[in-house]
Amino acid sequence: MCVGGSGALCRAARAGRLRHLTNGRPFGIVGELDHVWITTDPEVAVFGYLCIIAKRHAAEPFDLPEADQLAFWKESMAIARALNELVRPVKMNCEIHRNTLPHLHMHLYPCHADDAFVGRPIDIKELHHRYTESELDALRAMLRDLHSAATESSYAGRPNQSDAS
Repeated sequence: MCVGGSGALCRAARAGRLRHLTNGRPFGIVGELDHVWITTDPEVAVFGYLCIIAKRHAAEPFDLPEADQLAFWKESMAIARALNELVRPVKMNCEIHRNTLPHLHMHLYPCHADDAFVGRPIDIKELHHRYTESELDALRAMLRDLHSAATESSYAGRPNQSDAS
């Protein structure tokens, strides 16, 4: 369930009026860390697309308490880094929008040299990739490994060994 859920997304979820949530959790979850859910759809604009959704309600990252801000950004960047290593794009676009959903979420769009959006904005309504089950399994495995590593190092909100320099 949305933590601190007084926002529109959380209220709509509790009232059963939001198709993207079930029992306070988003549809399409492929992974989860302490502070975020990671989702995708069966058919996406670009291969590797993921959406990171904050578990604590906030419309903007700066609306979160400081510790939750740090955790959101650390987890989001760890996911982006792991996805970058998995799909090897030429560029990873990280986008936060509030115009469609007033709940903090970040879209990750790995850009590939041969994708349909070279030289123009990504249009999420143009679906150019349907995930195979093995591709979804690879994303889930990447996120499970990330969750295991996060649990071991407790990076969310605290520096790990590489941060101590």
